[in-house]
Amino acid sequence: MSKEENTIPLETAIAWAQEWRQDESDYNKYNSCKAFLIPAVDLEEALAEIKRQLGSDDAKIRAYIGVENNPSDPDHQFTEKLMLVGTKPETQPDGSIIYRDILPGTSDAYGNELGAAEASVWDFTNPCPPDCDDKSPLN
Repeated sequence: MSKEENTIPLETAIAWAQEWRQDESDYNKYNSCKAFLIPAVDLEEALAEIKRQLGSDDAKIRAYIGVENNPSDPDHQFTEKLMLVGTKPETQPDGSIIYRDILPGTSDAYGNELGAAEASVWDFTNPCPPDCDDKSPLN
């Protein structure tokens, strides 16, 4: 799969994350998302992009939970999403490290660019159900 097939605009990621947070208190009462199936090759491509941006092997990713609202599909009105973004370490004055999200075209409160033109929000996962292992004790 190409990167274009597996990335989404930052605005879409924000909307999905907000949808999840707005519905979170009641969402799991009515839906049964238990896990996400992630193609290994896509995860490898995402990690390779992060390593290229950092110039090191200290790559970490952050996963955000979201919900895509599909009002035109009554059978699948909501689809759970797991969105992955790269992070980069930022040393704080006290010596602690915070991993900042690498997002397209974003900056921190001080105007320091956090993302880059080639930064991506990755969405290549499939929720379980339907992509579940029916014999797994975790299911």
